[in-house]
Amino acid sequence: MGKLNYFDYLALAQSEYKLLLEKYPELALLSKREFEVFAQLLTDKTQAQIAEELFVSHSSVHFHCKNIYKKLNINSRKQLLIKYKEI
Repeated sequence: MGKLNYFDYLALAQSEYKLLLEKYPELALLSKREFEVFAQLLTDKTQAQIAEELFVSHSSVHFHCKNIYKKLNINSRKQLLIKYKEI
């Protein structure tokens, strides 16, 4: 596969997102920022590190986490990691 241009990259990202939603339709409930935090929660980064990477406050990350857990019907990061370990 050759070098991707910007529009090819966008199309690929949209395709991957669509496949992800087919497997986990509840992720469509997340806002764009919540989805960004969700993706970071799948790593071993702390909330403080996530805040720094996303250029938001630690309290904003905490707020988004609470919303994410509520929307995904889970109670902790551990549950999130177990439920979405295949992502």
